[in-house]
Formats: sequence, C-alpha cells, structure tokens
Amino acid sequence: MLPIAASKLLIVDGVEDAPRMRARAERLRPGVVTDDVRRVGDAELAAIVKAELAGLPHHGMRGDFKPAVIFNRFRFDDGEAERKRRAEAFPELSRHKFDGYGGFDWRDSGSRKYRETTGLVCQPAWQLHTIVGCHFRCAYCSLGWSLNVMMNMEDFVERLDGWIEQCPVQTLFQYDNFTDTVCFEPEHGGSKLLIDYFARKPGRALELYVGKSGHVDWMLDYDHRGHTVCCWSVSAATQSRQFEHRSAPMEDRIESMRKCQQAGYAVRVRFSPIIPVRNWEAENREMIRLLFSRVKPDVVTMEPIRFLTHDAMGKCFDLSLLDDGFVAALKVFQGQPFAQGCEVPDEWRKRVYRLFFDGLEAAGCDAPVAFCREKRTLWEHFAADFARYGQHPDAYICNCGPYAAPATAALIGG
Repeated sequence: MLPIAASKLLIVDGVEDAPRMRARAERLRPGVVTDDVRRVGDAELAAIVKAELAGLPHHGMRGDFKPAVIFNRFRFDDGEAERKRRAEAFPELSRHKFDGYGGFDWRDSGSRKYRETTGLVCQPAWQLHTIVGCHFRCAYCSLGWSLNVMMNMEDFVERLDGWIEQCPVQTLFQYDNFTDTVCFEPEHGGSKLLIDYFARKPGRALELYVGKSGHVDWMLDYDHRGHTVCCWSVSAATQSRQFEHRSAPMEDRIESMRKCQQAGYAVRVRFSPIIPVRNWEAENREMIRLLFSRVKPDVVTMEPIRFLTHDAMGKCFDLSLLDDGFVAALKVFQGQPFAQGCEVPDEWRKRVYRLFFDGLEAAGCDAPVAFCREKRTLWEHFAADFARYGQHPDAYICNCGPYAAPATAALIGG
C-alpha cells in the first residue's frame, strides 16, 4: 500500500469481530500514518461525516491536508427495514458508501433517457465499487478528503456469481473508478481476489483502474489468464506534476503500462482530463509519441476537463499555468447554456480532439478510439476520424463499456 498521512483512522463496529476483516485491517494499518485511531458505530461515524466530510470543495493546488480513513464493511445481510431505519437515523452515511450498501452498482449514463436528456453519448453498465476516496490530490477532484475502504472483500466476491447472472451479455466489469485501486495493494487484497475470480470466467473480463498510479509491481506475476484489463489516466508533463499532486508523473505511468503489458495484461489509456496548459500542444504530442513508443494500448479514450466553469477553475488552479486563449474562451463562455459537463466551449474541445486524433495517427495507433461522455454533435463532427477506427456513437468500444472485453476490442482494432 502507498502510505498515507491521515487525520484519523475510523474502524467501523464489526470489522474487528470477523477474522478475515480483522486480518485485512491489520495488513493495511501500517500504511495509515496517524495516532488517532477510533472504533465507531453509526452515530459516531455520522457525526464525523456531518462535521468534517460534508460539502468539501475540490482539492485545488493544495496537497498537504490529511484525510480521514475509514475501515468499513458491507452490510449485505441488512433487510429492507434495517436499511430504512439507518437511512432515516443517519442520512449523512448515504454518501460515499459510508453506510456499507451497494458495491455492484448500475451506471445509468448512456441509457436512452440519459442520451435524450443530455445529448451526451455514453454506455450504461454494472460496475464494482469497494473503495471510495483517493490517495492523490488532483486539483480538479474532491475524492481525497476521505478514504472509505471495505474490509469484507471475500463476502463481496462470493456474491459475484449471483450479481453477474443479472447481466448475461455484459463482458467487462470496471473496478473501481471511485479510487485508484492499486494504491491499496497488495495489503488490501481485493484486486487479487477479483483477478483470480475473473481468470476463471470465460467471456468475462475485469478492468482494473490503475488511474494515475505507477504502483503495479505487486501484480506482475498474477495468473490473470488474459481476463484482466489495466487502465490508466495519462496526462502530459506539466499537468501530471502541477495539477495531480502525489500521483505518478507521466513517465512513471507509461512505464507501469509497459510492465503490465509485458506481464500479459491488456492495457488501456484514458487521456483524461485533458487540461490546456501553456505549451499544451507540444506537451501532449510528446506524451502520445512517448506512450506509443513503449506500449500498445488496446483501447484509447479522451476527455477534456469538465464540470468546471471559468470561476470554478480559478478556485482550483493557478490560472497562470493555463493557456491564455483557453482561459479567455472559458471566461467569455461562462454563463451561457451548456450540456452536462461541457463547460469548455465546443471550439476548444474540437481543438483538443483534433490535436489528439492527429497525434494518434502519427503514432500509428490502430486501437479503437472513443470519446468519454461527449456530445453526439461532436462525435458527428469527427465522424471521418472515428470511421478510421471502426467506431460510431451507436456502436463503439471504449475503456469501460459493458461489451469492451479484450476479445471485442481486438475485433475492432487493427
């Protein structure tokens, strides 16, 4: 586990009563650096969440704060009456799985209603979530204030057969985009349990979200049998160092991709979120060139920065590090109507995508290329580029799509 300096460690009632959960907590405990260790029930945890963990802002340019770490557990056996009682008594726990519910969760983005309402293209899917919160301090994110880590992973995996039967045509299951999962390994052991599980499942694959980490040596000798995909978010030099505090720099992420590919894993890349810093064009061309000189991803997606207006970016970033034209365009665009998550005006998203399409072609990319949660109008604007990769907004492969297991991606890729 990557060590983390914490404000406190909260161990939820019941975790230390079960041998497997207690053993997991004991393995993780040395990686959580704090002298404030408490055993908490619902009331104590709800009070801390309400007082310290509610309505917190994006991290911004600071990276020195200490998060609260929670060793929690799923409440699989709670009946409807107990769930209702807890929800009414402790509504604060309904966020970030503090209440211990969920884990096999439906992502509705991309449903017909979603597309009609938002104008965005995405694909709905079932996803695996057992940790909410991150080691890293990306300026545009707010998931670093707390780390809520489920301890009863064996119970979780034992239920997977029943859950997966609910979705017989889904081939890829993403784990866990509420965190960069590998940061907790191998002590947590959840990734190993899931890699082993999917290794035994013909036609099914696990997507392990490595994210912005380079921490992969622990998994290189696992017997994944080609059923685990590893996915990174890769950003260029200035962004990875200035705006993604504590994360691995660009070169380290690419090196960890190379290691995993050499170990037989399929590797995928998300260029996300793309932030136009000063000299962003040259930096991103170099990033693409470097990546494709060392690895061969089987899927590529891209996504410009989203969910931040000009004023919100001013609170998150040192704007002097950003492209002057980009900042000016954001300022002019602020206050105008925009699709969900499309605060960056179309003219700039088109500039970003044009550079990446050209860079990918120059690098010899023959993997499927897709947008992430982008407007259909922009898919149509780049229809000729997508046609080169066999992609269409109504039938495409992306990093975490429900039908994007490696065998499917290989059929589309060159």
